[in-house]
Amino acid sequence: MLENTITENKTANIMPAGMLQAKRIQALYKQVNFILLSNILAALLLSIVIFDLTQNIYTIHWFSFLAFFTAFRYLLLKEYYKHEHDDKDTIKWGQIFTFTTFVSGCTWGAASILFLQTDEIAILLLLLMTITGLSVGSAAALANYAISYYTFVTPTILPFVYVLVLENTIELNVFSMMLVLFLVLQIIIARKNQATLDKSIILNYQNQYLVNQLNAKKKMAEAANSSKTKFLAAASHDLRQPLHSMRLFIDILDDSNTNKDQNAIITKIKKSCSSLENLLESLLDISKLDAQVVTVTSNPFPIQPLFDLLKNEFESIAREKKLDIRFIQTRLWINSDHQIIERILRNLVSNAIRYTDNGKVLVGCRKNGDIITIFVYDTGTGISIDNINIIFEEFKQLHNPNRNRSEGLGLGLSIVKRLTELLNTELLLQSNPGRGSVFSIKLPLALPYNTTSDINTPLFFDDKLTERRIIIIEDEAEIREALNILLTKWGCDVYPLNSISEITQRNLPTNKPDIILADYRLGNNETGIMIIHAICDYYQDDAIPAIIITGDTAPDILDEINKNNFNVLHKPVSGGKLRATLNSFIPK
Repeated sequence: MLENTITENKTANIMPAGMLQAKRIQALYKQVNFILLSNILAALLLSIVIFDLTQNIYTIHWFSFLAFFTAFRYLLLKEYYKHEHDDKDTIKWGQIFTFTTFVSGCTWGAASILFLQTDEIAILLLLLMTITGLSVGSAAALANYAISYYTFVTPTILPFVYVLVLENTIELNVFSMMLVLFLVLQIIIARKNQATLDKSIILNYQNQYLVNQLNAKKKMAEAANSSKTKFLAAASHDLRQPLHSMRLFIDILDDSNTNKDQNAIITKIKKSCSSLENLLESLLDISKLDAQVVTVTSNPFPIQPLFDLLKNEFESIAREKKLDIRFIQTRLWINSDHQIIERILRNLVSNAIRYTDNGKVLVGCRKNGDIITIFVYDTGTGISIDNINIIFEEFKQLHNPNRNRSEGLGLGLSIVKRLTELLNTELLLQSNPGRGSVFSIKLPLALPYNTTSDINTPLFFDDKLTERRIIIIEDEAEIREALNILLTKWGCDVYPLNSISEITQRNLPTNKPDIILADYRLGNNETGIMIIHAICDYYQDDAIPAIIITGDTAPDILDEINKNNFNVLHKPVSGGKLRATLNSFIPK
């Protein structure tokens, strides 16, 4: 109810009067047990003493009524707590309680008329102490809802004053005036107590209002971030589909006999595809990090082969900008995740080349005890102190105000930052505007051992695809045709499908396939995961090697693929990478 009211009060956090009244009554009902207990104990003590002094039979009748009425009030209290109440219902219960306090006050007032004897000092003092004591004690309990206190204390004290006035003596008249003054003071105190309580209730309401506003803003921010991730995933998927088919057809052309001019054109097309692939790869990295499916697998490996790989990749790019790029030779090994380190350094080197117009880019490492520091130095534009934190934000580029997409998306350093956090290491930056920057990461030293590193491994050792049975699952005709042509040229026996229903309709191989190659997103709400399981059921073999090829980068999809323990290739996939991957699944 509170949240609904807060939502309705969009322009101000002013508490509705009905809600304030309900809050008073809720606080009041928390004190009812104390009120009832004090009433019955005071009545019992008073009845015993007065009956002992006067043998007045009305004492028993008066106490019996008050005890019966107190029990009735207790039953009302139990009924109140049986149900949840909205503000309107709570106010009704407040009115009921006010009526019961009025009846209780009248009962105590009747005690003065029935038992007060001004010539008996003991009875006079006992009644006075009981009535004033109840009045003071109830002020704290009933001040939550002041009107209930007024309806109790007024009929409790005024009959006592009335009896004193009837005696018409100076002393008792003065005494009665003092009691009237006491009544007025108690009412004033009760009003002030309620005002204090009201401030507390309103303050709590306003605090809750602010908390709800903050939570609403937080949910909006989370929704915006989720929408961004979904948009990136959808855009990435839609762009990857035609790019994937285009890359496959380019590889088919590249394998064909073409003349020199055609080869030059194919090379330029490949370069354009590679640039677009790099942009999409950044989107994929962000989605994978958001999905928290990036796992760290640390193993010892040498740094130099990684430097050689990056040198071959970026040397021609640096040469086009007339930059000198150098990778310092090293024999050091590190213990970390090779793929993540490769991605970090690729982004840092790419970023250094992009923002260096003249001079050089230097990549190297140095050893300090058991720690290896890998650094990327450039003589580029540099970064001011004010902008150091900004450059690690997504889609932020300091020197690209026109959003030139040839300069990237502004995701590289954001990805690097998150990947270094995943490795539990720190990304360090030293920069001088106009003179250049040095990015570095610290990693644990590893001892070298005699083995062949994965990064020295050629793209594939030998071709084992001849006469291998491969089922391809793809609902887009162009991609299915490109895969069919390419795999057939490699000597594979290809069985194309586009839905689960075709498993029994097509002439699938009698023996189980060597590999299943499936797109993730298919028609009729089917997925590659579903059709892989269906094919495994068809052959009654859950161990058939399967690869998911997908252009999706949505975190939930990546997480689903990861949970099914399927290997995944992200579109666009080059012919060389596809061939190497397929060969890796086939035993020697």
